[in-house]
Amino acid sequence: MSTENISTSLRPSGMTRYRWIICGLLFFSTTFNYLDRQVISYLKEFFCTPTTAGGFGWTNSDYANVTAVFTAFYATMTILAGVIIDKIGTKIGLALSLTVWSLFGIANAFVGSLTAAHMVIRSLFGIGEAGNFPASIKTVAEWFPKSERALATGIFNSGSNVGAMIAALFVPWCLIHFGDEHGWKMAFILTGAVGFFWLIFWFWLYNPPGKEKRLSKAEYDYINADQEETKEQVAGDDRSGKKFSLTLFSFSGRMSLAGCIGLHVMILFLGLFIYFISTMFPSLDRTVAIALYGTTGAIALLASLSALTRRWHDILAIRETAAGSYSRQDAPRTGVLGYRQTWAFFFGKFMTDGIWWFYLFWLPDYLKKQFGMTKHEVMIPTFIVYGVAIVGSIYGGSIPLTLMKRGMPTYQARMTAMFLIALCPLSVLTTQYFANVSHFGHLASIFAIAIICIGAAAHQAWSANLFTTVSDMFPKKSVGSVTGIGAMAGGLGGVIILKLSGTLTDTFKENPQHAYFIMFVICALSYLTAWGIMKILVPRHQPITDL
Repeated sequence: MSTENISTSLRPSGMTRYRWIICGLLFFSTTFNYLDRQVISYLKEFFCTPTTAGGFGWTNSDYANVTAVFTAFYATMTILAGVIIDKIGTKIGLALSLTVWSLFGIANAFVGSLTAAHMVIRSLFGIGEAGNFPASIKTVAEWFPKSERALATGIFNSGSNVGAMIAALFVPWCLIHFGDEHGWKMAFILTGAVGFFWLIFWFWLYNPPGKEKRLSKAEYDYINADQEETKEQVAGDDRSGKKFSLTLFSFSGRMSLAGCIGLHVMILFLGLFIYFISTMFPSLDRTVAIALYGTTGAIALLASLSALTRRWHDILAIRETAAGSYSRQDAPRTGVLGYRQTWAFFFGKFMTDGIWWFYLFWLPDYLKKQFGMTKHEVMIPTFIVYGVAIVGSIYGGSIPLTLMKRGMPTYQARMTAMFLIALCPLSVLTTQYFANVSHFGHLASIFAIAIICIGAAAHQAWSANLFTTVSDMFPKKSVGSVTGIGAMAGGLGGVIILKLSGTLTDTFKENPQHAYFIMFVICALSYLTAWGIMKILVPRHQPITDL
């Protein structure tokens, strides 16, 4: 029997289930993560109300810029967050992340109406939020066997829907109860403050599996039954967590061709990323712009020269052995960027994460413009959409488990499930057809919301499985780093989607239905495209063992 099927065929009697308590903690951290993130989407109408009517007077593009800047900083910092969490561990890493995002979530209530001030605070808020998913995915890799990881990921990831559901009810209630002038402030303050209660339970209940006294030996053995890492590798992982070093600008050592190419592709993406951010500030001073681009270019050039030097050394660093043959003096270090598995996850996130950002930040606006709903009336439909998405998250995570129990290998089960899930968003192509009030009358909104429910549920099912591909293919010590790279890619895709949403709704201001039709076409086709790219990059299961 293969090791990957051990956990599905044997569960020791008398085994504790403490790992599911850990999953519950991750569920609540993700709930607070998305609750705080989602607040601003229900304040858009107030922020975009003319100043003469008591609002902030923002345009759709102003709102898009604020949300896109948050997404950009969130995405950028996930790379660093993943590396740091791999070094300091999940207990401190996730606690630090929640503390930062909660503090700046509260601070959002005190910045007034200036879009620039909101951009700054939301950027700092995004830096804090960046640690949640790298830490959570790494925790799942440490606490669950492979067969249960997609289900565990689906359960904790469903917290994103619960957080959005709570926001759908709570933020409009704040505006109604406290009034617009004070309600938007109270929404930020109260949602930011509640996360601190979670820290109490996190420090009380969480420790790594090897140090958790409430974990039975039977459960510990079950968790580690299908691990490929040897004891020496695990010990190496522990040592790597005690030493933090940055080798990006080092000119010593060796780098493989794949690693060199991967690093240059990442430099290109980050360069484009910074350019997108700079375009959100049309009034950017020329001197500041020159300094920004100059600094970015210098850093990129230094990183490139470092990589090329290490690659050049690798080519020339050969020595004659005693047998008269030639071998490399040092084995080249590829790093995670040198593996196709990393880029499969990268493009899977890049192509699809922005769709969920669109549902989060623009669904209330769509319901108002398509059906003329008020801020009171959008509460229930958005609540339903995010509620149905929970089913997708949990059920989607259970599909590969069912296939594995029937004997299908892990990677094949995962990709088969993701292909079936990727077919479901095609239904979103019909959203605007069924949303035609002149054809379907009062049923139009019901039909459209039902279709969007399918799209949202499919995304969460896709996300649960996509995250799990990292722990399927990479050793535990690298899970946080790879997850951070993928989250950065997803954030970059999110920036593009959010900017596109704002541009289209401004362009088709008189006919917003056209703008949303274009967006729904993108939402429908992104998943199959992403699946195809991933399958081309990694056609068969190829776990990484030499990091």
